[in-house]
Amino acid sequence: MWRVLITFAGFGAPVGAHEISNPSPDETLKQLHEKKEREEKELKRLSEMALVPAGEFVMGRNGVNSNEKPAHSIHLNAFYMDKYEVTQLQYLSVTGKNPSYFGKCPLCPVEKVNFHQASQYCTKVGKRLPTEAEWEKAARGGTTGWYYWDRDNMDLYAWYGNNAGKRTRPVGTRDPNRYGLYDMAGNVWEWVQDWYDSDFYQKSPERNPKGPAKGTSKVTRGGSWGNTPEQIAHAYRDSREPDTRYINGGFRCAKDTGK
Repeated sequence: MWRVLITFAGFGAPVGAHEISNPSPDETLKQLHEKKEREEKELKRLSEMALVPAGEFVMGRNGVNSNEKPAHSIHLNAFYMDKYEVTQLQYLSVTGKNPSYFGKCPLCPVEKVNFHQASQYCTKVGKRLPTEAEWEKAARGGTTGWYYWDRDNMDLYAWYGNNAGKRTRPVGTRDPNRYGLYDMAGNVWEWVQDWYDSDFYQKSPERNPKGPAKGTSKVTRGGSWGNTPEQIAHAYRDSREPDTRYINGGFRCAKDTGK
């Protein structure tokens, strides 16, 4: 038996002492079981996917950055996209590891994963990384502007340089787009399948493009907790060497519909 003195912030003086006993083995087992149930329920929620319908959309934009032009019409088959960026909890449950710099935040996106680790994770859970075209269509959510929201309301939809406090934030705590996808702008950069080519849009296929056949760096999309509003725009393109790991880089998975 041990004793603890309980005080309440704001009142200064102790208001009482209570005896607290150590839990019995049965109580400990019950607590562990309840914790496991909570984690399993959370993992199921975090693994949910949203359907991105088949059809055309306009990819890229003109008059901003040279690697985003020309704006061009692309037709994609339907596919599923993770509603959330892959979290530390999910990555740990599948790989047994959590490489994140901002660790001990189970619901924050996993980061410091390279392209190969991201791709391997998606494969292990029966999914894959999205293509660059799939990513942009999913991010736009059926809209055509720089963002899937009114620019004046940015803080409601994205964790970025002006509001994130120089770190990742728990997924799904900003508002989603019309497809029900969260954090498609900000929080962490997201790996996609494609090799990067600054001129690829000038020669891209019109249906289901998968990027260049080879390259030296992989495309990353979406911006992160440290980026400007311009860098989290849906058309903004960046790239990184596939072996690199950054504290602002994560991913989410996609999946074919089977149709």
